[in-house]
Amino acid sequence: YDSDNFMQQRGNGFATYRNTDFFGLVDGLDFAVQYQGKNGSAHGEGMTTNGRDDVFEQNGDGVGGSITYNYEGFGIGAAVSSSKRTWDQNNTGLIGTGDRAETYTGGLKYDANNIYLAAQYTQTYNATRVGSLGWANKAQNFEAVAQYQFDFGLRPSLAYLQSKGKNLGRGYDDE
Repeated sequence: YDSDNFMQQRGNGFATYRNTDFFGLVDGLDFAVQYQGKNGSAHGEGMTTNGRDDVFEQNGDGVGGSITYNYEGFGIGAAVSSSKRTWDQNNTGLIGTGDRAETYTGGLKYDANNIYLAAQYTQTYNATRVGSLGWANKAQNFEAVAQYQFDFGLRPSLAYLQSKGKNLGRGYDDE
């Protein structure tokens, strides 16, 4: 998909602060906060496109944060983000409308003794694309991965990914 998709992938206009070991007080506790400036539409608030005529490349002002804790190969993390949606995203007949695009995620991992296991669950509101139809009003995403690192460098990997769109509206069932 396109860039600047509500802080869920690479984009531009970001300001980020990262902190490791919580100001040197707690080993393994890291956090980050992030702001993304508007890449808006030619309509509504601000009326600037920043070169973004395609509704799928637009986003309003957004903020996000993450926190992780790692200890002896085990890790846990959580992240949230919330971005304003543009006028075009809510008024061009696409599915998924709302003032904000929000993301909530949590994950666990084990990374030691040549074994890597990880899982994450994410729930989004008006932020996960449904092809060219727009955005799911609600989406639930689950990912799990298992890897083993052989001493000679080979690292086979097995992964499971599932994404479900909920409350799509306009005659579409949950996908």
